[in-house]
Amino acid sequence: MAINQSEQKNPWGWGAKALLFLVLLTFGVLIWQAIQPWVNRPLDQIILQTNVPNSEKVMLQNQLNARLTDSFFKADLEAIRLEVEANPWVSDAKVSRLWPNRLMVEASAQIFMARWGDGGFINHLGEVVNVDPKDVPSYTKLPQLDGPPGSSWSMSEMYRQMSWLVSRDGLRIDAMNMANRGAVELRLDNDVTFVLGREQVLSRLQRLMKVYHAHLVDKSEQILRIDGRYAHGISVQWKEGS
Repeated sequence: MAINQSEQKNPWGWGAKALLFLVLLTFGVLIWQAIQPWVNRPLDQIILQTNVPNSEKVMLQNQLNARLTDSFFKADLEAIRLEVEANPWVSDAKVSRLWPNRLMVEASAQIFMARWGDGGFINHLGEVVNVDPKDVPSYTKLPQLDGPPGSSWSMSEMYRQMSWLVSRDGLRIDAMNMANRGAVELRLDNDVTFVLGREQVLSRLQRLMKVYHAHLVDKSEQILRIDGRYAHGISVQWKEGS
């Protein structure tokens, strides 16, 4: 009796395949129903780890607790991250799930490098942030930067480079001002003002510092202003009585 080769290669008929499919489908439905209570289970806790001031931390925690009605798997981590980063004190945030029913929120506080204009602070990204000064430790010791609207980033970059140039003589920038037309002035922690103008301000400062180091450092207490806008030299304005 001849045996059909196709029956030898495929012992599963359509009926057997259909039965196997129904068994697997039923098994899948039962598993899905079993895990539904876990999938839809509300969050039990949202843990906040941050170094922002306590008043802001309490506000952020209350804000996060409003999301405890979300489920563990359906909680929108990206939306929560953006919500936390909208707080002016928060620089960046990270949100992660902790099995079985908690979230972890890690939020880094802003790092302020200077005061800005009539109010606010410049963070390490050159952005102006408005927070309560009393929550910024020793904020009066931060340098004062002031310039046209939209210039905070360029001024913060200029401040970094200029700080390095003057620090080689043990000096620190107390204030830096940029006029609307771009002219730059510095006031150092020895109360000497450097006038740099609008063009080639970094090279002018570098040249001025060489002259200062070579000829004026011992007379700094008598100096009011040093003007470095000249092509081949500088001018010095002395304090009265000097």
